[in-house]
Amino acid sequence: MSSRLLSAKVHRTAASAIRWATRPGGSWFSSTNPSTLLVKRGRAFHLSDKPVKSDSELYNEAKRSVRSKQKGVFFGTSAATYLSRSSSRSLSTTAAAVASSSSLLQSSSSSGKKSLRLASGERCAPHERLLVLGSGVAGCAAALTAARHGVPVTVLHAGSVKEDCNSYWAQGGVIYRNYRLKEKDGSEKLVDTPLSLVNDIRIASGYRGALQRNTPLEECHYDASLLLNDPTSSKMGQICSTAGVNWNEDAAWKLALEGPTRVRQLLLGPQDDGAGHTSTGCVVPFDRTTLPTAGPDDDNDGMGKESPEDNTVLSLCLEASHAAPRIIHHADCTGRAITESITRAAAAHPLIEFRGDSIATDLISDEDSDGMVIGAKVLDKNTNKIEAAYAVHGVVLASGGLGGIYEHSTNPGGFNALGSSVALALRLEERLNSSLPGESGITSDLEYVQFHPTSLCLPNEARFLLTEALRGEGAILRDASGRAFASDYHPSAELAPRDIVARAVFTESQKAAADGSDGHNAFLDMTHRDASWLRDRFPTIHSHLSSRDSPMDFTKEKIPVIPAAHYTCGGVTSDLSGRVHGSGGQVHRNLYVAGEAARTGLHGGNRLASTSLLEGLVFGSSVGELVAGVVSDDDAMEKREE
Repeated sequence: MSSRLLSAKVHRTAASAIRWATRPGGSWFSSTNPSTLLVKRGRAFHLSDKPVKSDSELYNEAKRSVRSKQKGVFFGTSAATYLSRSSSRSLSTTAAAVASSSSLLQSSSSSGKKSLRLASGERCAPHERLLVLGSGVAGCAAALTAARHGVPVTVLHAGSVKEDCNSYWAQGGVIYRNYRLKEKDGSEKLVDTPLSLVNDIRIASGYRGALQRNTPLEECHYDASLLLNDPTSSKMGQICSTAGVNWNEDAAWKLALEGPTRVRQLLLGPQDDGAGHTSTGCVVPFDRTTLPTAGPDDDNDGMGKESPEDNTVLSLCLEASHAAPRIIHHADCTGRAITESITRAAAAHPLIEFRGDSIATDLISDEDSDGMVIGAKVLDKNTNKIEAAYAVHGVVLASGGLGGIYEHSTNPGGFNALGSSVALALRLEERLNSSLPGESGITSDLEYVQFHPTSLCLPNEARFLLTEALRGEGAILRDASGRAFASDYHPSAELAPRDIVARAVFTESQKAAADGSDGHNAFLDMTHRDASWLRDRFPTIHSHLSSRDSPMDFTKEKIPVIPAAHYTCGGVTSDLSGRVHGSGGQVHRNLYVAGEAARTGLHGGNRLASTSLLEGLVFGSSVGELVAGVVSDDDAMEKREE
């Protein structure tokens, strides 16, 4: 048989196997018992002693997997047992409720022997996995969550190292919640509530209408009973009648209600009531601060929960358009701290493997049925060969946005932020809807590209991000004469939403050109703050400026700034669970999206500061749970005890 015919036969066999594994009375993501779902979805592929490399071996492996299901014989890991034990547990108490996957895989059961072999390094069949495209926060959150429930995962990343992703370059921080800042009326009410965060997101988005829900909700899983808008709508949100901005309040509520638990689950250790020290996630070294006092009256210091061990709390800072200081951070390189920690945790998980120098060039769909996605064509940059990577559990698009295609961008060079997820989705829909040219609903709001107000503006140099946290810590925007101009454009001045500040900076920068001056006319000034504190708080910025051929010192001089393309608020059309929707609201089975690549409607036309990393955690985790067949109820996320 020719290699071409064999490849086609492999494709059809894999498609058949995946169709069988995902067939359930029409809707594979139904509320079926999770352990039953795992069996139905083919959780038991034959375990091979060697990695499958050739088309022939791949074809035979697919045949065996189909035959084993037909005979009712299920080989593989003890994932069904694992999930049945853990699926009803609270997500925020995962550390106590769920042991590491490696120990679970070695537990005694009818498949214990094979599970032990898998835990000790043996690979499962190549089809038996979730394929994640992108190693950033969203991709790793999806991978860790799916693996926690027994789903093998392969993470592909275009760079040679897994930390090569856009998440790495985030400076400011990630939204958490301020549990200590109380109202000043003597009550025990918190200033920082989910409702206040939703409203901050609304204001920043450019949506000028009123909130659909004004009643407060506390932290919980945002399930279907709480939805405000039709989840099957192609827009999945509301269009502002005055501003024309499309914004999804449901996505904002999901972020606000689930966010703190996801941070504790994936990023915090036991010192902060987190579970990141287990195989669930990681422990990120966020900045901490010592409380002035630890007495019962110390309720209004604006910090996080006190650690009984050392009298310290997570340091929370204020950023533009936030109603309260709620941002946790690691100096001015939070993205690097989170990315290094979460990729290290994912790489250590026995069910997760990373493959570098791998670029997905096309999605593979089963065009004999409904176009269900069954894998991806992957270019190996080292061999320059393209191979098919099949995935029973589907493909997650998590390779970031498209801000890097602009000439002036805060996104780093390389393959990041070039719109690869958007391109893959568009190519898929074009193939499936070839009879309807130009009608692609698989992407939405691609014109919603956010420009960061303050990137370093120096001739013949790439734009360098100057974090929002600078203005949160008191930086002032001035023109060449030293006049502070931000208040001319908004009452909140430097703390106005990003789009307003960006337009202000751009407008002022153009005034010098209009006057015939060669000088720049928009600067960021931090010289009024303590120099030593500035260097400690913003070491990345200090290092970048001082290492130039002509060093600059932001503690002593104003820094020239200009807006630059920063974040994609639109993207691949997605519902709140991460399922990709195409033309007419059609769901593309087995295809998911999370993070900056997705368009959930969360950001509207403009993103609130420090929502990006939290977006990756929340929506990436939702994809992982959906793939694993986990069905969460209202109390699946334990409410925070005040």
